[in-house]
Amino acid sequence: MDNTELLFFDTFSHDISEELNLDLVQFPKPVYISEVRIIPLGARVQADFPGGVRLGATNPSQFEIEFFVNDLSKPGASTFESLGELEYKQNIHIQLECERKQIPTDGLVLRGWYTTITLAVYGTLTKSLNNPQEVVSSAAGSSACVSGLEEAVENTTQISEQQSEWYYENQAQTNSNETCVAATPPPPIQPIQIVESSRNSTSDTGKTEVGHWEEDATNSTLKSTKRPSSPPSESLVSLSPESISAEEEEGEQDGGEQETGEPFEPILSDEDIMTDDIPPTTEYECENVQLNDIYSLTPPDLLELEESMNVTEEYHISKEMLDKIHEIFQSLSKSVLHFNNASGQEKETFVHNCESLCAILSPFHLSNTDFNDLTNIVNAGLDMDLARAQPQPVYKVRHVKVGVRLAETLCKLPQGPDILLKVDAPYKLLALCMRENVALPVKLSALRTLDAALISPIIVQEFLKSKSNLYKNALMMLDTAKLARLKYALSSLLRKVHTYEFLDEMKELDELAITELTNTYICSPTLMAQPKRQLPAGAQMEFEREHNRNPRCHLIAYFEHHKLLYHILFALTSPKSDINLIKATRRFLLRLSDTKEGLLYLLKEPEVTKLILKALKCELPGAGSVLAWRLQVVQCLLRLKYQSSDWMALKKLHSFLIFPEGLQAIITVLPTGEFIDILIPYLSDPNLCEFSAEIISATIRYSDRIEVFQNRAAIILEKSRIQAVLKDITLYLTTAAQPSHWNYGDVSPLVACIRKSADKAASLPGQLITACRILYYLVFPSNNDVDPMEPYIELKYRNALTQLFAADGLTALIAVMANISEFYEQPFLHRAALTGRRGLALVALLLPCVRLTRALLERLVKCMATDFKDLTAVVPLLGVYSLVEAIPPIRIVQTLSEEIVGTLLVFTQAVDSDGSGNVAKSLWTQMLGEVLKMVSLSPCNFIPGLKLLTRLLPPVLTLKETMTEDAIRVLGLRKLWSAHLQAQANNLTETLRLLCASWNKDLLVLLSKVCKQLSDLAAPTALLVGRCLLDGIIAATPLENNVLILALLSELTRHAPMKATLLTLTSPASRAQVKSDQKYPPVIEMMCIALKNTNEIRMQYEILDIFETLCDCTLSLMQEDTTEPFEKRLTHSVPSKEPLLSILAALIDILATSTKFEPEILQSTLRILLSLISHNYGLYHVKSCLENNPDALRSLLEHISALEDPEAQSVVDLTIIFLENLIASESQGRSLYLRVQQLAALILWDKNDHPLEKIKNAQELLEIFKSAEDKEEKEPIPEMLEPLLPTPEALLNQFSQRCLGTPDLTSKRPKKFTFMSPNQASNENTVDLLTLAAELLPADFNLLTEAQNLCSKTPPDDATQPLQSKTQTDDQETRDVQKQSTSPVSKVKQPFVTPMRGRTQFTSSLRGGPVVGSVGRGADPFRSRPPNTSRPPSLHVDDFVALETCGAQPTGPTGYNKLSIRGTCPSRTINTGTRSRPWTQETRPPYLR
Repeated sequence: MDNTELLFFDTFSHDISEELNLDLVQFPKPVYISEVRIIPLGARVQADFPGGVRLGATNPSQFEIEFFVNDLSKPGASTFESLGELEYKQNIHIQLECERKQIPTDGLVLRGWYTTITLAVYGTLTKSLNNPQEVVSSAAGSSACVSGLEEAVENTTQISEQQSEWYYENQAQTNSNETCVAATPPPPIQPIQIVESSRNSTSDTGKTEVGHWEEDATNSTLKSTKRPSSPPSESLVSLSPESISAEEEEGEQDGGEQETGEPFEPILSDEDIMTDDIPPTTEYECENVQLNDIYSLTPPDLLELEESMNVTEEYHISKEMLDKIHEIFQSLSKSVLHFNNASGQEKETFVHNCESLCAILSPFHLSNTDFNDLTNIVNAGLDMDLARAQPQPVYKVRHVKVGVRLAETLCKLPQGPDILLKVDAPYKLLALCMRENVALPVKLSALRTLDAALISPIIVQEFLKSKSNLYKNALMMLDTAKLARLKYALSSLLRKVHTYEFLDEMKELDELAITELTNTYICSPTLMAQPKRQLPAGAQMEFEREHNRNPRCHLIAYFEHHKLLYHILFALTSPKSDINLIKATRRFLLRLSDTKEGLLYLLKEPEVTKLILKALKCELPGAGSVLAWRLQVVQCLLRLKYQSSDWMALKKLHSFLIFPEGLQAIITVLPTGEFIDILIPYLSDPNLCEFSAEIISATIRYSDRIEVFQNRAAIILEKSRIQAVLKDITLYLTTAAQPSHWNYGDVSPLVACIRKSADKAASLPGQLITACRILYYLVFPSNNDVDPMEPYIELKYRNALTQLFAADGLTALIAVMANISEFYEQPFLHRAALTGRRGLALVALLLPCVRLTRALLERLVKCMATDFKDLTAVVPLLGVYSLVEAIPPIRIVQTLSEEIVGTLLVFTQAVDSDGSGNVAKSLWTQMLGEVLKMVSLSPCNFIPGLKLLTRLLPPVLTLKETMTEDAIRVLGLRKLWSAHLQAQANNLTETLRLLCASWNKDLLVLLSKVCKQLSDLAAPTALLVGRCLLDGIIAATPLENNVLILALLSELTRHAPMKATLLTLTSPASRAQVKSDQKYPPVIEMMCIALKNTNEIRMQYEILDIFETLCDCTLSLMQEDTTEPFEKRLTHSVPSKEPLLSILAALIDILATSTKFEPEILQSTLRILLSLISHNYGLYHVKSCLENNPDALRSLLEHISALEDPEAQSVVDLTIIFLENLIASESQGRSLYLRVQQLAALILWDKNDHPLEKIKNAQELLEIFKSAEDKEEKEPIPEMLEPLLPTPEALLNQFSQRCLGTPDLTSKRPKKFTFMSPNQASNENTVDLLTLAAELLPADFNLLTEAQNLCSKTPPDDATQPLQSKTQTDDQETRDVQKQSTSPVSKVKQPFVTPMRGRTQFTSSLRGGPVVGSVGRGADPFRSRPPNTSRPPSLHVDDFVALETCGAQPTGPTGYNKLSIRGTCPSRTINTGTRSRPWTQETRPPYLR
């Protein structure tokens, strides 16, 4: 045929040469094969390939080969059609001409005695039949695959065509032999096929002349670009007839009419054929809805709470046990009937049988006979007369004890409370406690039984009845009891009764009620417990908590009885509820969801809980979302518990791992209340073990509740030997499985483990994380259930902290933080990598380290006070803080950030109580010095350092703070901060001057906040900040190019302490603090000159805003005193005479030349003048300046009279108000005013054509002027004397008399501009960075090399390293290889190795492995396929483009052309161990069949 073209070109290779090899080529569309050529070894083939040339690799030089095809014209044929045979001889017989050219086929099978074969297939395309996608696979010696194809097809056609990407991603992770590689097609070239590889073969792909195939390839490229971890649907073999039919319809629409034919079976390789021992798929059938659920990864419906979900414990009891219980019932019933007449042996037998009954009695539903029998038995057990009737003294006591135990056991039964009430058990138990000569253990046991009975509301109601004496007797007993244990037991019992009574009397929920319930629920294990062997004391080694007798179960029963959830729903939805009530309710629900009992309670009433979740807006981040996700996790776990065969619940739970909220919910819920025990049995299930293993793996990696693994680590470790997913967490489990690591008395093994792993902390080794978590568990109480009003100090935690210090744990923890902070020297470069799981793992390590460091430092400072001089922890903490700022701010990251700030503030606690000592050498001062050094050390530390300073410094003083706290203590704390900062004045000044020159908006906002906090401390720091700002103004010449320093000054001037400081520094009459302050008064004149000369509206606005704040008499640092004269208050709120005259002269010039200025500039100018003429001092100087420039007001009036813009109306209004206020003012602080004649002279009044007559709003003024003219006698104008202000107080005195409530000008006078200049983009100058770098950097500094080394720096991933321990030599080799791979230029010629991005570092993304984000783009099937032993891997299109961009000549996928990578881009290969794992056949579990 004329249109014959190359259909296929690639190489197959096999390791075994002694066997008959079989290979398969499958085409994406039906073809006619016309010729097959075998390319000899070393032969060069020129074609449109990547690289241009391919080399043949056929070996050996002579062999026999047969070719078979699948004849599509015979869809029912059971065998392949022979295409011909060829006796291959190198360079002689290499071509097979096909005799029958008209066989439509979609597959070509090769069978021969070859090791490697390079094959070229020629032919034509046909569109007459459907075509599956092409698959190239190889199988050594598997001739049975051909004859078994039909059976394999029958076993696989049940799989739906709607298998989503999730299925293939998991297959790529678990089955290396089934990995698809053609995720991203290369640019279109001559060959047509899209090739997939199952084991060792590789291929190149291309285009076809048919238009819609190219479109499909384009769509595939786009899709794989977005999600490279999943192969596109076009590259996957469809196994269902429905999908084939759909393809037919598409082909008919695109290409017109086609020949009709029966659907045919796809060709499968031997790896896709299921073995005979797998049961057929008919054994497991599921509906389409279930299939969609299996493969869907959409977020779950958070409101899907099933009503049928039974969260109560089912009463499962075996028939044998039930028969045994009935047998004991019958025996005891007979004994009770004849107890008085029974022999001593029978009475003793009664005691023995009761003891046996207590041991085996389990919850079950009692019949009427059982109810009556048990009632009689318990009544006899609690009868003291029958107990005294026992012949043996020992059995008298045993009779009493067993009666009490039996009554306690009855509390487990559903009808147990009814039985206890029927026999008056509460009265008898309390009477037993009040009897004389009863041993304390018996009394405590009776109280424990009574306490257990209180879980039933009917028992509590009996307690509270006015007719009964139970409550009264309990109070009397509490009052008369002399033993502490008895008092404690009674107090715990009565607290439960009080809680029930509180709920009973509660009409509606308010903030106080919900807060009280929250505290009661949290602290109930210590406030309401009945410990067996507990001597109540304020401090003891350990407070015993019995999990089987958790008082929270009582509270949940009370909540359920009183319908508390309905009250909560009403509180959340009622319009009368205030914000504090809603916040308290959210906190209560979150605390409830922290416990197993609370979660089960919320699931018991799903309808109410749904409404609560809706009210909390669970679809948005917040408390509602957290609560909803936790309930979804618990619901799945309960399904697994009661329906262990419901694997869909396990799959759903597993799918939660891909959602951040779901992951947080899993790692929170699973370690709670032994929920993890539900999943552990699934590790033994061969079909579901991977689901369970990945969930448990994520919990172990990211959950800080390590105590749950103390008794389970060994079990999970045993399972990990056969479960590959769990091998990644072996190091976590090994550390947790050692009993010596859980010893409160000796933490040295844990410290040794931390010290050993500190050098590789950046790789986040599992043993290090686990050791830190165990240490945290040993040092800090994990329960948080101690009431601060009645604290119990458990000394075991203090002892562990002491042991940690004795084992030099502080040094080890600091070493861990130092290693991490040194590795992330520029944290924001790693922000992408820290966004996901790796950031979570990093926080999981740093949070316990920081908290342990803080606990040690607090203890040391408390014990040693100023004798403690160790500052080694500060620098690592600062480095960690910079790193934390680069991690996206989720709640746990914010917690870590707060802990670091709290740890640094510990250094401020070591202060001499008497004030003696050298402040400059104190811990406080030195810590601040390190913080300031960190801020100015590197530009990447500017913003994190300023954020840290804002959190370390006391907040700006507010009236609310001084009202709620002692004002003297608040001001004293700020003076202490000022004193210690003054000792670091040089560092602080240098840092502020450096940052003031910045143009970064975020940085300037933070700097403004820091400066406000600094100036708010005391006069010395305020002066320091003021000097830095004014120095910045002086240095910023010309000011037009440094408008942001004016914006910063404008923002800070609005702060009263800062305004007072600037007024002090710019006043020539004030006593200068130092001689150098004499350079600051001319700054006002400098700004006035800049205001006159500039045309930049932004700069004019900022200068006028500064002047407006300085002239605002309402903003003052001094506390307002009505007894003092007004002039004294003005002294500290407006500028002195010299700077004020400079300001007024500039303002009057603006009015005189008003045509040059925008209306908003005129508005600001008039506002300042209006503010000044509100008092005599300002009025006098305004008048004098106007007289010096007599044309100013006339020019202004002429300008505004010509304005027609409606936006300029405010200028007109302000002008009229200004003129009116000159002659009359309502201000109480002003007694002077201008006469009408004076004002007329200032505006150059002329009754003929004056501009004032053109202004509409000036009618009143016109009448005043005209009436003054009509008067014949002119009023005498008195001389206006200059008002003099008293000398201002020194700034130190002003701070001592400061107003505690600072007014906020932002709400009164908002700023128009932010720190970002609107014209900044147009004024940007182009800078040659390389030239600048060459000028500023040292000569031996290679910027390109250093940048490449920095950007290619990726954190080592401990999870992907081999589990076997390496020798030191191996470690050195690995480091050398990594170092060589990251160098920009290789010094040795090496063959090119295809970069395997996305193999090792991404293989464990779902199972919880840390994700490295700075290299690679995700799991790429092409690069992660098993390697071919005979040649290097094929070249991916991205790698081809990368090499071509670097100037290298890419080689073909056969890899025989050796290439020097000198001068090319650095290799992106990540050496993380073995390149592949050995292939093992894995059977598919039922849920994937």
